[in-house]
Amino acid sequence: MHHSSFAPRLLAMSLLAASALSVSAFAAPVSSSTAIRVDRDPTTNASSSVTASTDSPVTVDPSQASGQIKVVYQDANGVERTATIAAVAAQAENYARVTTNGDTLRVRQGPGTNYGILCSVEDGDTFPITGKTNGWYQILCNGRTGYVSAQYAKVEDSDQVSKPDPDDNADTNPEGNSIVSAALQYVGYPYVYGTAGPETFDCSGFTSYIYKQFGVTLNRSSKDQVNNGVAVSKSNLQQGDLVFFSTNGVYPTHVGIYIGDGNIVHASTAKDGVKISSLNTSYYTTNYFAARRIV
Repeated sequence: MHHSSFAPRLLAMSLLAASALSVSAFAAPVSSSTAIRVDRDPTTNASSSVTASTDSPVTVDPSQASGQIKVVYQDANGVERTATIAAVAAQAENYARVTTNGDTLRVRQGPGTNYGILCSVEDGDTFPITGKTNGWYQILCNGRTGYVSAQYAKVEDSDQVSKPDPDDNADTNPEGNSIVSAALQYVGYPYVYGTAGPETFDCSGFTSYIYKQFGVTLNRSSKDQVNNGVAVSKSNLQQGDLVFFSTNGVYPTHVGIYIGDGNIVHASTAKDGVKISSLNTSYYTTNYFAARRIV
């Protein structure tokens, strides 16, 4: 990662909360809300207290894979500072789909209603599960670790959230399936307006970044991306298609990637980051605008 404000020297880090997932992390703090990416590494077996230089790999103990990390570092002036950042675990095997019969669900900062509210999510939203404790699922939401009651969450694996529609022949469009697989790796990442990865995204920045991995250059804004590819009807959506929404009815104001089974993956808002949403929920049915096939 590159941070223009300063180039801190990382002195030490320790996990304050965790879940069971083996990882290697890249950490370079900027503020208390900075998110870092965490990838799987089954062979990892190291202490949770380490010393490293800026942007170098930081190994985290398997039992302490995701959660809040306390970082001690030196800023550009040599002043020692601390920050608490979130470890984002990528490529979760299971997801929690919010099931509230149309109501908004509060994501808590800990496993219980006595904890503060981290954010609110909508019925049908889906996030990676990184742990479970006392009837609460630990999820990744907008680069942060939160908790939702298991009472309001349906567990699905990656095949369930991204399965092709019955009339979508994945054999004739294998690249669409590959695009979906790549996009799902970033569910839980933070939304930051004007960014296009790899650590933060806005909606069109996310679609641009994913397609760039497959050698395809998209226009930068959702308003202009609707001119990429060819038009496709909503009833004929296939994995990898771009799906557009509009709050003004004139031009697209949002875009996501269709992943199958009536769902999209998209960089939603600064409130909930990259997530999976159902096209059958009210916002997406009301504001549906167009779809384009890129590959």
